[in-house]
Amino acid sequence: MLIPVWRIMLGVWLTSVLVVISLPWTKFDATPHWKNVQWVPFADFNFHPTVLVETALNLVAFIPVGYLTIRSLPESSQRPVLFALMLGACSSVTIETYQFFCHDRVPSTTDILMNVAGTALGVWLAFAIDQVLAFWTIRIRRLSASDRIPSA
Repeated sequence: MLIPVWRIMLGVWLTSVLVVISLPWTKFDATPHWKNVQWVPFADFNFHPTVLVETALNLVAFIPVGYLTIRSLPESSQRPVLFALMLGACSSVTIETYQFFCHDRVPSTTDILMNVAGTALGVWLAFAIDQVLAFWTIRIRRLSASDRIPSA
């Protein structure tokens, strides 16, 4: 059973993302910075390369969260998509809450939405890979079965 391996990979990935995004730790000053919060999603979005890269990284960093969450749940689990999306959202809110107490950091609802979108993309990817593997497994079995049938 690979579920424990997937869970370890998920834990390592989430820990890595949380550590990397929270750097540098010297900016943490434990005072709330209400003026830095961007409440309205995409209000300050523009096509500057820095903004595009940051937005893309928020999306890409959470694709493994969705993928690994689906892989780490048993097949009998109920509502795996909801669980994965909630894990992505809670992780993202945790990161933004940390940034709320950091000098020169900008907690943003855009980041939360992009992280959850990345999680959803990872969930979709897990199910899409399952469908492709199932298709090719059936196809290979049919081809190998037809090789065993003697021809007339």
